[in-house]
Amino acid sequence: MKNISILIVFFLIGNINLLAQSNNNKSYGKITYERVLNFDSNPKPTTFNLLFNPDFSVFYELREEPKEEATLKPSSDDEFDLSFDVKFNGSKYIVYTDFEKEIIQSQVSLFRDGKQKSYIVEEKILKIKWEITNDYKMINTLKAQKAIGSFRGRKYIAWFTNQIPVKYGPWKLNGLPGLILNVADESNEVMFFVKEIKIPFQSNSETKNDFKFSSDFDKISLPEYVKLKGKQIDEVKKLFSSKLPRGAKMEMTNSKSNNIELEFEETIKY
Repeated sequence: MKNISILIVFFLIGNINLLAQSNNNKSYGKITYERVLNFDSNPKPTTFNLLFNPDFSVFYELREEPKEEATLKPSSDDEFDLSFDVKFNGSKYIVYTDFEKEIIQSQVSLFRDGKQKSYIVEEKILKIKWEITNDYKMINTLKAQKAIGSFRGRKYIAWFTNQIPVKYGPWKLNGLPGLILNVADESNEVMFFVKEIKIPFQSNSETKNDFKFSSDFDKISLPEYVKLKGKQIDEVKKLFSSKLPRGAKMEMTNSKSNNIELEFEETIKY
């Protein structure tokens, strides 16, 4: 299998800088996952790559930039429903996990003051208490073992392989004795499926590579992020109200939460 410089791959991500700091060769892996969010029986797949070395991992989104669309449709003789199909041009979603410092940093986008803004959210790694079972199955020629664990309001069923003895997995799901191949919550609303594995994936430079996000984005804590996220409905309402004709009114109805993280630790509240 061809080895490719990790420096070249990281430059393709965007908004990322890589600094060389030490004198050890490190072996890297590159795993491609498909994430499927299946809220309201409307599955939406997105492709992600996971790059890792023994010290940290970077889980980053591969997607085309979306656009914002709006349409007017009649609801009665004298009323119109203004229907927005909104897909914001936010920064790509990136999750950086540093096992040495025991932190996770995520690049996210939120509405604030009438526009999209990107943040780097920092949190401590929350160790998942996995229950490893004696159930096995084959995934992509690899023998996978079943584990069950809960993370922020969802119970996940993960399939990991001891044939790749690393503690990594997609998104913020990690901590098993082997690479997580497939994982889904018990309601099948949040699912990750492995698509491609490239190991080894070596850096040709004699370095330990360190990772940094763009300095243009504000860094905030997880409690700060949760507070801002809780205000998103008001922020969107404020923005769209400014687009309505004079005298028009807007009503917003509550719907089921489509958040991946449904609950947070006791010290973190919406």
